[in-house]
Amino acid sequence: MMMNEMHGQNCLIANDVKIGSDTRIGNFIFIRGCTVIGRGCVIGSYVDIEGDVRIGDFVSLQSGCYITRGVVIEEEVFLGPRVVTMNDRPMSYRRPSLGFDRRPPRILRAARVGGGSVLCPGVTVGENALIGAGAVVTRDVPDRMVVVGNPARIIGPVPNDQII
Repeated sequence: MMMNEMHGQNCLIANDVKIGSDTRIGNFIFIRGCTVIGRGCVIGSYVDIEGDVRIGDFVSLQSGCYITRGVVIEEEVFLGPRVVTMNDRPMSYRRPSLGFDRRPPRILRAARVGGGSVLCPGVTVGENALIGAGAVVTRDVPDRMVVVGNPARIIGPVPNDQII
């Protein structure tokens, strides 16, 4: 960890986690090993990061997010409170005939994901995409598109004045 990060109380952060400068870590955070978090990020309280995760610069993970093993989050992404990611499509726990096939979501630069949304295994959220609160994303979201609902469906483009 860098020496100038700020983190809250009652955090469990693996020794090999790398956290960039000016990143703020809330209370009751759990971050497993082999995770890299960029600079200038905000990690809210009660966030659980399962490991082997890559988080870019200037990312905001609001309180209660669950980031499963292997997720990649690019720069300037916003995840609202209680966003959940999943990485095991067949849910193979204790079922050797299914086999574990890790397929974590990937969230591209400047995407915004509304609170309470679920990102299913293997989906890619496009650059500057917007996911409405509570959406269940079962397939890829194209760049600059707005999706809502369960399952999430495209309702139109992100307005040009919201693109970064």
